[in-house]
Amino acid sequence: MKDHALKSGVILGVVGILISLIVYIIDPLLMIKWWFSLSSLVLFIALVSYFGIQYREMLGGFVSFKIAYIYSILTFVLAGLIGTAFSILLFQVIDPDLPQLMSEAIIEQTVEMMEGFGANQEIIDEAIEDADPAASFTVMGQIKSFGMVLIFYAVMSLITGAIIKRKVPDFTE
Repeated sequence: MKDHALKSGVILGVVGILISLIVYIIDPLLMIKWWFSLSSLVLFIALVSYFGIQYREMLGGFVSFKIAYIYSILTFVLAGLIGTAFSILLFQVIDPDLPQLMSEAIIEQTVEMMEGFGANQEIIDEAIEDADPAASFTVMGQIKSFGMVLIFYAVMSLITGAIIKRKVPDFTE
């Protein structure tokens, strides 16, 4: 299982890097759009499910939820490590000005959202003052974000594990 999950994690990580590079070339600010994140999430769940079903078929068509869950979490964590390493490279080496650009866009997007909800200017000013989106683009910020995302990977693995699992039929009647 470990080898198949690691191979799948590397593939998923590379797909994530390719998507990030394409978006970076087109318009890096697309990375902060909710629909981009949602689309990526759906794609990654679909790919982990696909790779997990391939693994299940290698085992003869049946796999327990526990094994499917472990397979999924290994795949997500490895892909996440690869993605985090690429993000650090992107924000620190390839384009060190990108974090500032994205931080400004995040603040602007937050202000628009708060205005849309009818927040008064005092609350908006306080939220902007407390916000420090640039901190999430530092090396430590990226590492901390990865730590927080591990919880999210655990939840996504519950979903993909449920999709992948297939019990051996019970033929006793």
